[in-house]
Amino acid sequence: MRFYLFLFLFAIALSARSQSTAIHSKRSYEKNNIELNIYGTYSTQDFNWSIAGNSMGQNPNVLSEVKWKDIKGPGMGLDIRLNIWSPIFLKISYQRSFIKTGQVSDTDYGSDNRTNPVYQANLNSNEGLTRTYAVAGGYEFKINPFLKLSPFAGYLKDAQHLHLKDFNEETDPAIKTLNSTYQANWTGPIIGIEADFRLSNQLSLHGMVNYKQLKYKATADWNLIDSFEHPVSFRHTANGYGTDGLLQINFHFTSVLSVFARGNYSYSNTGKGTDELFLADGKAVQSQFNSATRHGAGLAAGIGLNL
Repeated sequence: MRFYLFLFLFAIALSARSQSTAIHSKRSYEKNNIELNIYGTYSTQDFNWSIAGNSMGQNPNVLSEVKWKDIKGPGMGLDIRLNIWSPIFLKISYQRSFIKTGQVSDTDYGSDNRTNPVYQANLNSNEGLTRTYAVAGGYEFKINPFLKLSPFAGYLKDAQHLHLKDFNEETDPAIKTLNSTYQANWTGPIIGIEADFRLSNQLSLHGMVNYKQLKYKATADWNLIDSFEHPVSFRHTANGYGTDGLLQINFHFTSVLSVFARGNYSYSNTGKGTDELFLADGKAVQSQFNSATRHGAGLAAGIGLNL
């Protein structure tokens, strides 16, 4: 937070100094060295995964399934785009969201195709966070005075830190309460394209769509099961893919300072992988990880600076 505040104040000071010379200069607007977007966001996500009873995907084909629903909370983000050598650019983005509300269900089945449930729990998930880092390079094509297209390629890391908790926790400190955790990382290369369209001197639109080729790795601590190892009770690995879309509208006060609002949607999915269960007696058991699926949406508003 201190870093964002310092960066924001520093950029405001620079924009105020340059405002008198840049306000009527369209040419300087088109040749910015750095663009900053600082914003607050509110997001919601759904996420689920399941495993089979053995490594062949049988006995049964869905043994255990965990589903998080309506994971919501506020967050913050920072986008930086640096023109290294026009029209070549480098962009870096970071977003962090805090989970404040959500529900999670944990269900075990005794027969194939999610039949004969032998265990089911509906739990709370009002704690945790998600964060995303991305770095990419690209090339800007000026199609005409109003439209720019910027294909890019880079690398992304997306992390989830999720909890499974009771709705009513015990108050007696001698009683161990449910607070299981699941930490998932989605990492891999990304390719995409951005489009910028100037509607008028004050209004512009920015859009982005990408594709991600992902490696999925997750670890869990099922804290109330004494027969499991702790702090790593089991591990999931798989390969997957994903896509993100974003649409942003900007209002430009000057060639330096603007405000914006945006909406975004994301989707990620894996294929089959490996589930490794670690037991307290030192043994490890493998079964098939069926898949993990994640989709979410968010709204954001912030300040843009073109320096």
